[in-house]
Amino acid sequence: MYEPPEIRWIVDRAAVIDAIGAFANAMDAKDWQKVRSHLADEIDIDYSEFRGETPRRITAEEYIKQRVEGLAGLRTLHVSTNHEVTIHHNTAKCQSAYQIYRLDPSRESGENRLDTAGNYFHSLIQRTEGHWRIDGIKQTVVIVSGNPQVHGALGGTS
Repeated sequence: MYEPPEIRWIVDRAAVIDAIGAFANAMDAKDWQKVRSHLADEIDIDYSEFRGETPRRITAEEYIKQRVEGLAGLRTLHVSTNHEVTIHHNTAKCQSAYQIYRLDPSRESGENRLDTAGNYFHSLIQRTEGHWRIDGIKQTVVIVSGNPQVHGALGGTS
């Protein structure tokens, strides 16, 4: 027998996916104020597969500072899909697939791209009615293609 999901779960699920998508779009636009609006005050980050850095807890401001420095001069496109969302009270988890295109327009063609693809594991908390904030990000890497010098991430700067 079919039992429809609760409306609250559907609304929350959509809001979680919207938060992750808006966060990615704000990164591409380099709208750092909007990026901040989607983050909790502190975030557990794990980019160890891509950057080789130790997973840690940092402030939202430190997270943004790293992205400002690491993405300076680059054009990016973050694509997020295949969202699997789990919600428990005021917390949520979302596993998704991603592809990130990075282009450095100052480099010669053929040396100006770095593309990655893999999975993100976001954890979120609900701070205000309907507004979810990211408080954890783990990135796993399946594909790396292009010139790693395009982006300082492989050297641990972003």
